[in-house]
Amino acid sequence: MEKIDRRTLKTKEKIDAAIVMLCQNKINFDTLTGPKLATTAGISRQTFYRYYLSPKEVIITMIDQHLNEFLKEFRIQDLTARNMTLQLMTTWQERTNVFELIEWSNTRQAFIKRLSEFNQRIAQQNKVNLIDEKSICNVYAAATYMFLRDYVLNQKWSKEQATDLFLHLTNNLDKIF
Repeated sequence: MEKIDRRTLKTKEKIDAAIVMLCQNKINFDTLTGPKLATTAGISRQTFYRYYLSPKEVIITMIDQHLNEFLKEFRIQDLTARNMTLQLMTTWQERTNVFELIEWSNTRQAFIKRLSEFNQRIAQQNKVNLIDEKSICNVYAAATYMFLRDYVLNQKWSKEQATDLFLHLTNNLDKIF
């Protein structure tokens, strides 16, 4: 396991906090630059660029971290479409700020791509042979993202209602289960 320097960790935490604050303050993401983010984080421009190429890369790194945490917590034993969806709803309900960042920065494609890869692993684990695995998993990932976004950000439904509706619309994710 790679050992991370405390200063590096502290710097990345400052950058993460700054980007969340800028999002909450509704700063126009399209005008956000590395130097502006560095100033907000209280670090130098050079320090920012030591870790990231752009503000978008900061958010994509955060998406990856949260997805990795989710996968560590994810229980694959006795996996059904229903309990997978319930796990998704429960986990992401606790990560509202991630969805706010994704929408703000228009990085939903990066999130959907990673969900699609996750769906492909589930299909392979379940030994489901698909005609076009990538396309099907992409469709499920996009639908999952849209549902998670509405569930997390708009709180339109209870977890059970959202799960029932999602499973109904995706035919119980029958192409990966």
